[in-house]
Amino acid sequence: MKNRHTNLPLYLLTLFWISQTISLFGDRLNNFSLAALINLFAANPSLTLTKLYLAMYLPVFILAPLIGILIDKLDKRWVLVLTDIARGIIVLLIPFFFLRTGSFLSVFILVFLLSTGNLFFLPAKSGLIPELVPHDKLVKTNSILWIAGIVGFIGGFLGGGLIFDYLSWPACFLLDGLTYFLSALLLAFVAFFSRGAGRQPAISPSGSLSIFSALREGVTGIRTNPGILAPLGIQAMIFLAGGGFSVLGIVAIKAASPPGSSMGISMVGLSTGLGMGFGSILANRFPESPISRKWLERGLFGLFLPASAIMASGGLSLLCLGGFIAGFVASPLIIISESELQKSISISMRGRIFAFREILTRSMFLLSAFLFTSFQKYSGTAILLVILGLFLALTGIYWIGFQSSRR
Repeated sequence: MKNRHTNLPLYLLTLFWISQTISLFGDRLNNFSLAALINLFAANPSLTLTKLYLAMYLPVFILAPLIGILIDKLDKRWVLVLTDIARGIIVLLIPFFFLRTGSFLSVFILVFLLSTGNLFFLPAKSGLIPELVPHDKLVKTNSILWIAGIVGFIGGFLGGGLIFDYLSWPACFLLDGLTYFLSALLLAFVAFFSRGAGRQPAISPSGSLSIFSALREGVTGIRTNPGILAPLGIQAMIFLAGGGFSVLGIVAIKAASPPGSSMGISMVGLSTGLGMGFGSILANRFPESPISRKWLERGLFGLFLPASAIMASGGLSLLCLGGFIAGFVASPLIIISESELQKSISISMRGRIFAFREILTRSMFLLSAFLFTSFQKYSGTAILLVILGLFLALTGIYWIGFQSSRR
């Protein structure tokens, strides 16, 4: 089946960008609020954060394949709207239950539900974008949307730190819930006026594929298409980096910050977001030549080693500098790999393959978080940061060379 797209009017694309900025601000504010809540109240923040990641990613392993099939059948525009409404409600319940129980168990349950909503939102958004713009504008569009994510990232961590420290931690979750509701309102406007986009045919012409046949078709599409497998591998490694840096970073940040303050998390998050912003500019100037792109991607992966070594040196300023470099590296790699995926996946399988992408990337994040949390019992945080950076540099360089030889 041929890919098709609908040229969305500029004002609707602008509203879509604004809605994503607000929604991603909510995502980052939620991530910050949860991390700061754990940092403030948990007896063992690293272990509690790892349990949070388990609650966050468990729905991926249980529900992602089925949700991917549903997304291939549903109108992606309204999936985004309803998901944002549900996420807003769930986020508002987090402080309500934690204040009454004092237990992180209630937080973990709500995060499980929130993650289920994300499983609908993220694949639907990735699958909808190539229906809104032509393929030759995907890199530019993804860069612009990535900037929305960076604005949300910076705003979430900076604003979250100020609200958390100077107002209250429940206020963070209240603002977070309101952002999802506002995003849903804007997305509803875009959905109503964007004719034709998001309405996909059934998985097969007859719409009669069984669940297992649909899943097998998606796996076969990934395995036999290097244009899908190569960027999936890159995104998996970026998420592996995120899992390791998050659990190691929060320990390093806590050691370098004043007791009880969350501004250290804000400063490192802000620096990482700024690095991502400069990296998105690089993504727009990525060379079109496959050979030039291959060497540039290798160089970016190589920068993970100095980034981790700088973070391992200690001190909040060095943690900020290392976060900046890591963000600068991750941003263009994510943007380019996302655009390659959107170009390579057929329109009838986007939901399933992007849902599988969620399984793969979240598995890498969770695996990395658990491994490095366990390794902290036997080694210092600084040594583990250097090991993580070295592993990413070597593995990333090898993967790009190996996949280039297959094409």
